[in-house]
Amino acid sequence: MAALQELARENAPRVFALCEEVGDRQDGHVEYWGMAFDDGADVVSASGQLRASFQSAEAALDRLSRRANLHLVWV
Repeated sequence: MAALQELARENAPRVFALCEEVGDRQDGHVEYWGMAFDDGADVVSASGQLRASFQSAEAALDRLSRRANLHLVWV
């Protein structure tokens, strides 16, 4: 079991959030949650209605921030 735990830790994706800034840095919320892997990133909206895959977390930010003022936050 210890070997499996170590394997999981070594291969765990990096978790990130794409957060929307509202107003003049007064408020904000998590718009999307994501997991970054060596070969891409998967994203799901906080509402659960959208799921998408991108080449990277940065590519997800670039594409999805066209509609809102989003920031990439590593968790």
